[in-house]
Amino acid sequence: MHTWLVDLDANEPVWAAEGALTEAERRRGAQFADTLLTRRFLRSRLAVRRLLGERLRVPPAELRIAYLPGGKPYLPDHAGLHISWSRSEGLLLLGVSGSGPIGVDIEWQRPVPTPLDVLATVYPDLPAAAGPESFLPAWTLLEAAVKATGRGLLRGARDVDLLFEATGEVALRGIRGEGSDAWSGRTDVLPARGGAPAAVVAVVVRGEVARMLAPRGRTDRHAQVC
Repeated sequence: MHTWLVDLDANEPVWAAEGALTEAERRRGAQFADTLLTRRFLRSRLAVRRLLGERLRVPPAELRIAYLPGGKPYLPDHAGLHISWSRSEGLLLLGVSGSGPIGVDIEWQRPVPTPLDVLATVYPDLPAAAGPESFLPAWTLLEAAVKATGRGLLRGARDVDLLFEATGEVALRGIRGEGSDAWSGRTDVLPARGGAPAAVVAVVVRGEVARMLAPRGRTDRHAQVC
């Protein structure tokens, strides 16, 4: 398993190579009303293509990325490699696994009004130990888990079994219907650095998560963080 964290706002010449994007990706990017959102979207797709292309020794423009009905991405020409990515503000988290499904999520840290009410919309059986500080760890784990299973948040979040600690930490106990020991997941906090916002990240995989994610530098075009 490998994950990479990418600073989409870094001023790097590599981002000019938009010829690697598909026409569909460029059209989708053009739909954003804000130029910053357009730039981040296009850079995120380019980063995914470049990183996966480097790993697979395939030119980014020739890498075929397809999507299951629920939106889960996969590589039709590389069935043994599982992929997932998530974008929040100017940060992109990309994960790949050669041993089974993977789901990743990243959320920049910001105030969320009534966080437990928001969490309860997709995970209604909140225990008494759940507090406002549990929101982002729980939310990212839920997102990563349903990306790994391909079920989607509204349909799959209630199948995810989370353990809420009084300290605010949240752990993945399992995913119903997938076997009690089938999945493992972890979260970590990446501190703000060099102008990039602090973020909470989560990874869910089949088997063991290799180790906790490591901090990254803002100036890196892309950094392997796990």
